[in-house]
Amino acid sequence: MSEDAISVTYDGGDARRNTIDAKLFGLSLQGLDRMVSDCLIIFSQERLPKRGERAPLLLKAREPEAGSVTVPQVIQEASDLLGIGIPILSAIGPEIVAHYVSAVRDHFKGRDDAVEIAINKMAEMHRVALEAMAVTQRDALKTVDQMDQRRHEEAMGLQDILRAAIAGSGAAASDYVAPIGRSVDNASFKAGRAEAVFVNKEDADAIRESQRLDWATPANEIVATDGFRFHTSGLSIENPDRDGFMMAEVQDPVFDQESNPYTIAAQKRARIEVLARRGYKNGKLARLLILDFIREVDDRAA
Repeated sequence: MSEDAISVTYDGGDARRNTIDAKLFGLSLQGLDRMVSDCLIIFSQERLPKRGERAPLLLKAREPEAGSVTVPQVIQEASDLLGIGIPILSAIGPEIVAHYVSAVRDHFKGRDDAVEIAINKMAEMHRVALEAMAVTQRDALKTVDQMDQRRHEEAMGLQDILRAAIAGSGAAASDYVAPIGRSVDNASFKAGRAEAVFVNKEDADAIRESQRLDWATPANEIVATDGFRFHTSGLSIENPDRDGFMMAEVQDPVFDQESNPYTIAAQKRARIEVLARRGYKNGKLARLLILDFIREVDDRAA
């Protein structure tokens, strides 16, 4: 990947004088870094990022153009950190990152149809890249086999991984748009030859609003695990308020351990009693934070 393959430009407001609020600018770059990092890890390793894991992303600043602030960024091709994924990322190109950032933006704007289009596009780009590698590189067949094995072990398809990662990117998206409507009028994210991802004040307000929840007092709850084990702070559970499933966010430190009561229960699709806190948006359950494990209620798989 070449230098300046990725860049973000802030326009309007303070950017007319080639300036931007330093605190909001820092938040924006951190949010963008988390989204790009997650995308790189997903497509290089076919898994969700581990807690606190970051792909290498070098940031270089140059003199801005008149009336804007532009920050070019470079993805560092460090094979010791991204391992077998580097050939795949190089084959896909930086455009995959643009689709990912676009999907995150659209998810928190409430445009689920656009999110699914982006997910399907990314999955197809990844499939084509793997097939091309299998034809042109002898070792790629082994690489594909290894990835298929990981996919089987995780019991998740690439599209499910993308949906989980995108849905969990609310804080990163909110940080990325922090300057918009406050210090600058809009921002655009450009990666490779893909169409720029534009965010205006209305988009930024919608993303920030998506993160505002009414929090209930922590209480003991019995939740049904869904059998998936994620490499993040998420645990797939049956939605306690309506049909379907949701990702509960586990803040209990024990969840970081390789073997813990949450993942043991999830492997058996058991119900567990936990100390949890609910977050509501417009009267509907939007987030569930698990604070402590109390006990396993039963094993429905038995």
